[in-house]
Amino acid sequence: MNSILKKIIQEEGSCTLWASPTVCAQCPMSKLKQKEDGHWLSCVEALGVSNMSEEEADARYKEVATRLLLDEAIEEILGEPNVSE
Repeated sequence: MNSILKKIIQEEGSCTLWASPTVCAQCPMSKLKQKEDGHWLSCVEALGVSNMSEEEADARYKEVATRLLLDEAIEEILGEPNVSE
């Protein structure tokens, strides 16, 4: 998980050139919000980036990836189990 988020941050929020369906399935952003039927929203839907410019969408992806990594680091410091694993 960390490696995907770190790569998103390193790439300034862009994952379109290197992501694949397998990578997307492993990405924490693919499990941000769940539909009522139990299926997960795509990251595009969950982050609400479909009507944004590429630059705005990349900024949102980088922001969320950073937040997820920080949340994970805090959970690790506090000794709380990571619910996304």
